[in-house]
Amino acid sequence: MDQNQSRNYKKYNSKNPLMGVVISNFMKNLKETAVPLKNINNVIDIGCGEGFVINCLNYPKITGVDISRNALRIAKEKNPECEFCSGSICDISFKENSFDLVIATEVLEHLDKPDLALQEIRRITKNYCIISVPNEPYFRAMNFLRGKNLTRFGNDPEHVQNWSSGKFVSLIETYFDVLEVRRPFPWTMVLCKK
Repeated sequence: MDQNQSRNYKKYNSKNPLMGVVISNFMKNLKETAVPLKNINNVIDIGCGEGFVINCLNYPKITGVDISRNALRIAKEKNPECEFCSGSICDISFKENSFDLVIATEVLEHLDKPDLALQEIRRITKNYCIISVPNEPYFRAMNFLRGKNLTRFGNDPEHVQNWSSGKFVSLIETYFDVLEVRRPFPWTMVLCKK
C-alpha cells in the first residue's frame, strides 16, 4: 500500500476477513442508527478521513471535515457531490446550530482534550449527534489477538483516551441526552440529542 495511506484507510480496506466482518458490522450499526432519524437535511462528518462513513450513509447534503488534506482528497474522489474542508474538531468554523446531524466516529480517542470537541459538537448541532469510540478493553484485546501493537498490549499509538462503554456514555451524558447506545464490537456508538 502507498505510504501516504492512513491507518484508517488501511483498516477500511483490510484484506483480513475478520476486519472485514468487524468494519461491516460497524457500518451496519451506523446506518441503522442514522437512517431512521427524521428531518435530516444537512449532515457533517467531523474527522471524516477518507470518506468511508459519508459513502456508507449517502445523505443528500454532507460536509466532511478532517485535518488530513490527503484524506480529504481521497474522500472527495469517492464522494464528489459532497463538500469537504480542512479543520479540527476542537475549532470548527461553522455557526451554531448549523447541522441536523453531527457524526464523529473514531475521533475523540485521539484528542488530549475531548471535552473541547464535545462542546464544539454541541454548538454546531441543531438536533442529533452520533459519536463512537473504541470500547476498551475489547478494542485493545482484539488488536493484541490479531498481532497488532503487541509492545503496547494492543493499544493504538495514536489513542490518547481510552473509555469503557459505561464511562463513555457517562461522558456523553454531560453534554447531550443519550437516545441509544450500540456496541458493535469493539466500539461504543452513541446516538444523542442536544
